[in-house]
Amino acid sequence: MTTRQGQAAGEHDRDRGAAGTADAATPHLGSAALRARRAGFRLLVGSHVLNETGAAATLVVLPLTAVLALDASAWQTALIESAYFAAYLVLGLPAGALVERARLRRVMIASDVVRCVALAALPLAWAGGVLTLPMIYGVALLLGGAQLFGDIADHSYLPHLVSDDRLIQGNSALQLVRSGAELGGPGLGGLSVQGLGAYWALTANAVASAVSAVLLWRIAVPEAKPPRPPHGLARQTWEGLRFVRGHPVLRAFALSACLNNLVFSGAFALDVVFLSRTVGVAPGLVGVLLASGAVGALLGAWLTPRLAHRFGDARTAVLAVPVAAPFLLLTPLTGDDWRIALFALAHVAISVGVTAFNILQVTYRQRACPPGLLSRVSAIFRFAVWGVAPLGALIGGALAAHLGVRTALWVLAGALIVVAPLLLCSPLRRMKTFDVNFPTKHTSC
Repeated sequence: MTTRQGQAAGEHDRDRGAAGTADAATPHLGSAALRARRAGFRLLVGSHVLNETGAAATLVVLPLTAVLALDASAWQTALIESAYFAAYLVLGLPAGALVERARLRRVMIASDVVRCVALAALPLAWAGGVLTLPMIYGVALLLGGAQLFGDIADHSYLPHLVSDDRLIQGNSALQLVRSGAELGGPGLGGLSVQGLGAYWALTANAVASAVSAVLLWRIAVPEAKPPRPPHGLARQTWEGLRFVRGHPVLRAFALSACLNNLVFSGAFALDVVFLSRTVGVAPGLVGVLLASGAVGALLGAWLTPRLAHRFGDARTAVLAVPVAAPFLLLTPLTGDDWRIALFALAHVAISVGVTAFNILQVTYRQRACPPGLLSRVSAIFRFAVWGVAPLGALIGGALAAHLGVRTALWVLAGALIVVAPLLLCSPLRRMKTFDVNFPTKHTSC
């Protein structure tokens, strides 16, 4: 569920148009530029395999390390996830304008380097006998910041490599890669902690980030130096906010995703401690069960283009999460017998719905945003969606501390059923397929 969400003003969208023209001419050109874009997409995919596998494993390894090595409580493990997403809250709004001032590929490479250094610091501290919970919180904070800037850059970089009419397929392909990596990542993380210890698990993740940076560095598609921005950082950020606020569809997407993720963050922050302590499963099985969400994400990525074609992309986006939401009620029913399957079923179903929603709303943003705004709009969505994650994790931890972990999961599942249908109250309820010109026809919801 992770799941897994800029370029200079005008530069990115001009490149996107150029990519679309070249791709349309594929049958008779066979140009070196087109071949470079295709090779670049493959390298981007390879980078995602390593990066997303490492990220998925790390989100299991960090709390397991805290629980097994430092005897962390449910509240303390929730703080790890809260620290990870704190960067989205603090830097989420200006991040898009900052990314627009740099080359996208350099931003992605720098994000991988930061991840590598941060992850490598933990096994070194472990070897020196100085590993502490505040150190883990600090590393989680750095990892979250790197993820924020890397995600904004790669969402804006994808149209640089594929044509506009293949954005759904391109986003679905990357989501398949992310989901496949997440499928193996949690299990790999849990098993490596159980079999090898967190020292080598963290080291392997640091190496994966380094290799990801090398693959991105090898992309040969030229990227022009961004022009000097016409306005200051605050003005650029405000322009992005004003655009989203005045766009009925984007505004509805942002609000819905924000509320949904507030609930998801609270529930998912409790998963590791729920399985390891309340249910009583081994660390390796914890990773395998958490990987069930990636199975749903794989299925969702495969289904989304087909559902969009059959029912319409707008209708599929509106119904995806509300249809999946009731399955979260299965999580607190999980037990240490056959009922362990209920946890997996819940996460598969939720991941299908969330993945379909994510693919379609990201594709809509890439099509609907005017030149020079895509990075800022992506950053605003990151702020709205992931900026609430620390708050959600804290709410989940507080509920678990006062009510118990299982009762807290019941409360959060009920909250999701309440907030998930929000899009049914938006202008999207009248659409079967997306209309990128909708705001020019309607000025309000």
